[in-house]
Amino acid sequence: MFVARSADEFSHLFVEHLRGMLSPDQAGALILVLANSLQDEHLESALKPDVVEMFDSLRSRVRDGEVAITDDDLTVFNALQQTGIDAISRWQTAATGCWEIVFNPVRALRPSRASTEVFNDIFRPFDDGGFNFNKPFLRAEILWQGPWRQKQLRVLYNKFPFAPYHLIIVPDAQSRLPQCLGSEYHQLIWQLVEAQQTVLPGFAVGYNSIGACASVNQLHFQSFVRPEPLPIEQLRWRHNGGSDDYPMACTVFDSMQDSQVLIDAYHANRQPYNLLYRPGRCYVIPRIAQGSETVAPRVRGAGWIEECGVFNVSDKTELQSLTATELDDCLHSLSVVVT
Repeated sequence: MFVARSADEFSHLFVEHLRGMLSPDQAGALILVLANSLQDEHLESALKPDVVEMFDSLRSRVRDGEVAITDDDLTVFNALQQTGIDAISRWQTAATGCWEIVFNPVRALRPSRASTEVFNDIFRPFDDGGFNFNKPFLRAEILWQGPWRQKQLRVLYNKFPFAPYHLIIVPDAQSRLPQCLGSEYHQLIWQLVEAQQTVLPGFAVGYNSIGACASVNQLHFQSFVRPEPLPIEQLRWRHNGGSDDYPMACTVFDSMQDSQVLIDAYHANRQPYNLLYRPGRCYVIPRIAQGSETVAPRVRGAGWIEECGVFNVSDKTELQSLTATELDDCLHSLSVVVT
């Protein structure tokens, strides 16, 4: 079993574990629960009363120094106090051309990590001293862990989610693997996505390589649940058999082995890339390395979700003001021709 035996069990577990994380001693947990509760009406109605009550309890305790809190969490917590938690709305979505725009106000408050660093090499050794998913303070954020196909999987909430039911999958966490994808784990995730369709329809996985805005140098993948196709999956695009060119190079594979050949070639050439796993398919998207001055400012922190055509914004007016041409240009600025 992976996380749950059915979609209903998964949804129940997702909500109740979030609720159980709320504590008058954990401001960081409050931030995580709030951010996840704003994804849709169901999550907001299930969790908002508890979130508001805990926020009110924490305000004075944080102010009086009674709660241990990291600098990053304190910055976010203070921003929430200035805004007012009741003023933070759930996600709203708009479309412009073939692209999607998501108003996601809490995500804009997240601290930057390695995704803002200048790219040097696609392989970096694991660093125990850097941020990683083995840190003791992250234990409360683990939704599930256990064996799957002879591997140990750890599944954590994303503290600042940007996709529906957004989770982080860390395989063999105790092995301290860097963010470099070999065939063993590529096959594992390919099989996991296929197997979950009967349990959790719409389950899919994204991946950012080093240099393609992976924010943590420990092997991890990002799962989400979305039965509807992402913009990159639309049949109009040439990589899906259509006649229109996508703004970025994209190769779609229905063979795990064939996709691994291209991934290995990218590794050999130090070429950053992003992946989208759907059942029986893998989208492989090479891109200009992060830190390049030629990349449009809006997408300098872009990962797999933006390259698949979904753009998170923190300014609600951009739901209406952003144009398809602007977003076309953003993706073009990330594009790279690989021979």
